[in-house]
Amino acid sequence: MKLPKAKDGSMFTPECCNANGTECCNANGIYRVGEKGNEKQFTDFDQALAYLSAMPVAKWRRVNTEGNWGIVSAITWVDQEKTKNKVEKDVTTQNDLFDIGSVKEQIEWIEKATDLRDVNDLLTRVMAQQKIQLLIKDDNLSYIADMVADLALIGEGKEDENRLIASAILGRLSAVARGRGDEVFSRVNELLSKEPPGIEVLVDGDEKYYAALTFSQYNSKWLGRYCIQQAYTTDNAEKARKVLFATALEKSKTISDFVQLSSEGFDYLKDIKGVDARHKRIRRITSAMSEAIREWQGEVGAHAGIALGDWFYNLMRSGTKDADLSVVTNIFDDAIGMVLRVIELRFSNALVAPTYKLLDKARTVIDKQHWSEVTRHSNNLERIRLCMKEAALVLASQDKMDSDLASVIASAFYSKAQATSAVSAHLADSHELNPDVKEWWENLGNVKKRVRNVEHKIGNGEDQQIGSLLINVETSKTVMEKLERAVVPMLEIQDPVLAATVKKAAQNYAEVAQSARQLARMRKLNHMGIKGEVLEYNPLQHEMLGGHQLGVRKVRVERDGIQKDFNGKIKILVKPRVTPADK
Repeated sequence: MKLPKAKDGSMFTPECCNANGTECCNANGIYRVGEKGNEKQFTDFDQALAYLSAMPVAKWRRVNTEGNWGIVSAITWVDQEKTKNKVEKDVTTQNDLFDIGSVKEQIEWIEKATDLRDVNDLLTRVMAQQKIQLLIKDDNLSYIADMVADLALIGEGKEDENRLIASAILGRLSAVARGRGDEVFSRVNELLSKEPPGIEVLVDGDEKYYAALTFSQYNSKWLGRYCIQQAYTTDNAEKARKVLFATALEKSKTISDFVQLSSEGFDYLKDIKGVDARHKRIRRITSAMSEAIREWQGEVGAHAGIALGDWFYNLMRSGTKDADLSVVTNIFDDAIGMVLRVIELRFSNALVAPTYKLLDKARTVIDKQHWSEVTRHSNNLERIRLCMKEAALVLASQDKMDSDLASVIASAFYSKAQATSAVSAHLADSHELNPDVKEWWENLGNVKKRVRNVEHKIGNGEDQQIGSLLINVETSKTVMEKLERAVVPMLEIQDPVLAATVKKAAQNYAEVAQSARQLARMRKLNHMGIKGEVLEYNPLQHEMLGGHQLGVRKVRVERDGIQKDFNGKIKILVKPRVTPADK
């Protein structure tokens, strides 16, 4: 059984929280757990512990050495048996935690050590007595770091495990080194020259966190996937999980690539037995991922919304039947928070429907009986709705309509009526908008036929039709010329009547082609002139033959597109058709 441990060292146990018996977790046999102002009372320790296990961050009330009751939060979870042994050890060393001696004696002790666990124990006790700065002063820091690295490579025990323990020790030193991290991590390349074992071999959440700090200072091909694997598999080490995800994000360079990489962690959830246990682990994962993305200041990457939608669907595809509603709501809120960060980093993402793909996927995997409650209690959904309404306003001010975005907006509300009412209220004071376009958005596309459709996103109007006609006649030009030049003379010999018919058809084509070109010039329509080129794939500007494909970066233009000059601003009316360039 694992028990929560707070930053001050106190733990939630049936008995007292520390060795001297002054910090206890129950008052007259009652355990008080939960958020401040919403605490629950239990007389049974196991029930209280189960409630703490369900919380994203366990919180409980305990009395301190001065007799005052206060709430503390868990920073890690530790094994009960190890906790019992630690308490017994603390009792035997209560008056003298450890005879650490002088700095010189400490250095000499480390020099003679043959087990990294002993070194880690010494450093932990020196830190507990707040004497670590004396030990690592001046050149001592790099000297200790060197001895730790040497001991990891040549000391007793398994080398792979020793390299992991050494990583935790170096991470611990870096946390107190005050800007001298370069000295601590000077030999990290030697320790992490190959992938280490899983961090579950480390004793507690603190060691896992410090090891994760060391990983963040290294760069290798295996590191991103390793961090994802450990972030998914570790049970209760939330600080470590966040650092692991942040490191994977840093190595991925973009949110989109990070989310796709994170999808490789799904296999590590399959062995978790029970609906509650699985969703609690997912909740811890989404919480840490959301926090890492929220603090990210780099690039969003291509198709981040699509990547998030696919990731969420596969994460929750087993459904939410029998799952705790509050846990499911928190998972959904974390995921929506990631979408919000994508929009915050690049607001143009708010204007396109694929950004909100996660909403459609969520409705698919969250049971209907849960969906209405999840949307009602979500903290972030209203912020997403605001982004959608603002996107509608921006597009309306540009005389644009977008059926896909209108559909997504409708899905974000409990009903179509609720959605149209919300959008209408948001556009109410925008009197400068084109009345027809405003009405279209207020009704989310459900308008009478009298309203002229001027949707420019896909060019569904006269200009788009003229552009499509121009492409078709230009595509057929070579064929028709060959028909008249090569086929007609042969038919005049074999079948004069048919030859006359084909010749007339070719002439009629030429007239249609000439009319199409004239119309295109009048409407300022032009070919984009990019057929055959290899470009960066953009689903908003390119039409992928066979449908959108996730992960495609480069595409080859198979059919040219049509663009129009709107008073100096070029807009694509007919998307060029493309295929993946690497196929």
